[in-house]
Amino acid sequence: MTAYVSKEALGLMLPGTMNHYYEYEPQYLEAPRPGMLALAFSAFAGWLVRRNASDELAGMSDAQLADIGICRSDVPMLFDKGFVGRLEQDRAASMLQAGRIA
Repeated sequence: MTAYVSKEALGLMLPGTMNHYYEYEPQYLEAPRPGMLALAFSAFAGWLVRRNASDELAGMSDAQLADIGICRSDVPMLFDKGFVGRLEQDRAASMLQAGRIA
């Protein structure tokens, strides 16, 4: 009487004895990196999101912009990481001077 045992199951029962069965197995490839077209599409989608947000902010009144802590001249620069970092530092410094944070 013979029973079928898969090579994976046999390899688990007898470690190190089934290595020659896996010698000619196809190698599994890594996931492909995104191509140039995918990168271009991603950059375009990001630009579109930033443009829509900028248009929405530009459509707000000065009072609404002041409520969220920016002025109209800040709107074009809001997507610059350096500008946003400086803006946050200035806000933290002014709150520290006003005694709102310790």
